[in-house]
Amino acid sequence: MSTHDDEPRPGADPRAGQPAPQYGQQPGYGAGGQSGYPQYGQPQYGQPGGYGQYAPQGQYGQYPQGQYGQYGPYGQSPVPARPTPVVVASVLGFVFGALGALMSLAFLLGGALLGTVLEDVIASDPTLADVDAGELGEVTDVALAFAIGAGIAALVWTVLVIWGSVRALTGRSRVLLLVGGGIAVAVTALFLFSILTGLSTGEVGGGEVLFALVPFLGAVAIVVLLCLRPAAQFYAAHRARRAR
Repeated sequence: MSTHDDEPRPGADPRAGQPAPQYGQQPGYGAGGQSGYPQYGQPQYGQPGGYGQYAPQGQYGQYPQGQYGQYGPYGQSPVPARPTPVVVASVLGFVFGALGALMSLAFLLGGALLGTVLEDVIASDPTLADVDAGELGEVTDVALAFAIGAGIAALVWTVLVIWGSVRALTGRSRVLLLVGGGIAVAVTALFLFSILTGLSTGEVGGGEVLFALVPFLGAVAIVVLLCLRPAAQFYAAHRARRAR
């Protein structure tokens, strides 16, 4: 027999002549039972892992930003925008607070200097030379007590209005500014009434009326603006946001 008979013919199946695989064994392909293709589940060409392996970022279902239940940009309610009535009322409150600070300083300094001023006036006016010193002292004490009391009251009201304006502008509460505005309405209304009384008798003119009318209208504007629907909705939204 020729040796060429042992060599496989071109195009013939190389597995021809090999024994059939036993029951339960997988047939091999070529030498070593391996084919030219990678086996199922094995990585190829530098891949990091086979089929079914998880990525290194984390397990399935995990979030890279954090655990479930933490507050994020999508879990918080947006901050309500300040409506125009709230901004205007707060600005008016700051203006009244500045005026109140000037009034407090004027009352306190006036009360401290009142006695000295009266003594200088009496000494410079000969018609007041017969004024009793005891009566002058009593009048001076009463005026001093009134000036100091008015200065302290004005200072307390100034702090109330300024702090109320800050809280109203930040959405915390409008109560303090409403109280301060109500006090301002009462005081400016009395001042305006006295000016109008003098106007009816011809003692004052239109300039004094305008001077008294402007602060009265400003105080009324504070109260009215804070009671409007946009302001009420603004503070209700802030209360609901703080309650979460």
